[in-house]
Amino acid sequence: MKKYIKLFVAFLILMFSSCASFQTGIYSVFIDEESGDYVLANTAGVRLFLENALKAPEEYAISVYERVLITIQRKRTKLRTHSFYLIKDDASGQFFTLSYYGTRIAFRSEGAWILNSNSDMNAYFRFLAGNNRWDVIEVAIDGKIKTEETIRNIIAKIDNGVTYYYRDHIRKRPGVINCNTAIWETIVFTDPSVFILYESSSAE
Repeated sequence: MKKYIKLFVAFLILMFSSCASFQTGIYSVFIDEESGDYVLANTAGVRLFLENALKAPEEYAISVYERVLITIQRKRTKLRTHSFYLIKDDASGQFFTLSYYGTRIAFRSEGAWILNSNSDMNAYFRFLAGNNRWDVIEVAIDGKIKTEETIRNIIAKIDNGVTYYYRDHIRKRPGVINCNTAIWETIVFTDPSVFILYESSSAE
């Protein structure tokens, strides 16, 4: 029933909104409650968070999770899989999600990193509660990832201005990333051989 309600809402948005607001509405219904414009506008805040973490990287632990790509999807597929980092502050016990999003409903868009997206947080909270509505799995556990090197790589991606391409994890193209390849291209493992196993399993 919820699926059909969301489709009906999307139809209403299409009927009564301008092209720009239609994009925003569809994005909020299927991708995340925050708009692509919001994601872009908060890039500086993401970078600041990462810079602060670099002041004491030993206090943070990083792991990686995968989930379904859109809210109405039930199972992950090779094409429709979303990856995100989970960053834990060991001192406070607080955690944050970090992932790379396209900023429009399109195969290509500007793209940006987002901290604590509604979809990532909702998926993770449900996962912890035993309700795996988002088909969440942990694919790289903390303790096997080098925090400082990984964070520096993410900052480098932000500064390099790479853009989003939807199928990048299936057909790799230069100068673009998506939510999955953003992880593959920034993660640094304590044991280099682990990366080969991780990338192979993530690409299935």
